[in-house]
Amino acid sequence: MKRLLVILASIFMVGIGTADAQLDEVSRKINKFFGREKDIQIVVIPSDATIKVNGSYYGEGTAKVTVKKKDFISLECSAPGYETLTTRVYGNDGRKTIEIKLKEDLLMRQTAESSVANNFFTVKVNRRLYSDNKKTGKRNSENAWKMAHNVLLKYFDEIMTSDAASGFIQTPWLYKNYIEAGKTLRHRVTVKEANIGGDLTFQIKLTSEIAPSQARSKEEAFVETNRVMKEFETLVSEFQTRLGEK
Repeated sequence: MKRLLVILASIFMVGIGTADAQLDEVSRKINKFFGREKDIQIVVIPSDATIKVNGSYYGEGTAKVTVKKKDFISLECSAPGYETLTTRVYGNDGRKTIEIKLKEDLLMRQTAESSVANNFFTVKVNRRLYSDNKKTGKRNSENAWKMAHNVLLKYFDEIMTSDAASGFIQTPWLYKNYIEAGKTLRHRVTVKEANIGGDLTFQIKLTSEIAPSQARSKEEAFVETNRVMKEFETLVSEFQTRLGEK
């Protein structure tokens, strides 16, 4: 009873010009006194996880939320390398503390971020791999193209298109399913011959796309991503090492 009197007294102390936030606080105190709402402590693992309540930022790792007994709040917890969890917390939940452990995002763990994905990068070809005939003006780049094929066949079982005359190579798509993440990742490589500054140059593009696994048969389901299969992390450096100038 004494606590109720304190709460009621605080209402009269608010005054006519009190801000809405103060009135809301008084209302919360009354609701808690009569058991209409309760505080619940949210604890998330990992400790750097971002906590959002009804779309608003509430903290990282831990947060105290107030829920009406006959209502609920929408809770979103997220952290790099983990699957985002979206759930509801109900006011009639008997727990005072709710612990949430986020699941590791296996797609993030088994792939790598790449700054070159979906962008052409340029390799100036080593002079030992091609020669120019000054009299005829023709270029013999057969060894350079063989080396490019050798590099690609380390990552792909076959080459889909190879046209040295027009200076173009393209691999088929290579697919990989990440079952627990429900995603399918696919890669292919395109190589174009260029003549920059009179030197033989290859422009190489690693295309990386992702789609929900259940929609992998639909071309329109795939969108570009900067995640690449870990086995492709060495692709750029291998082209540079085996084809590029030392």
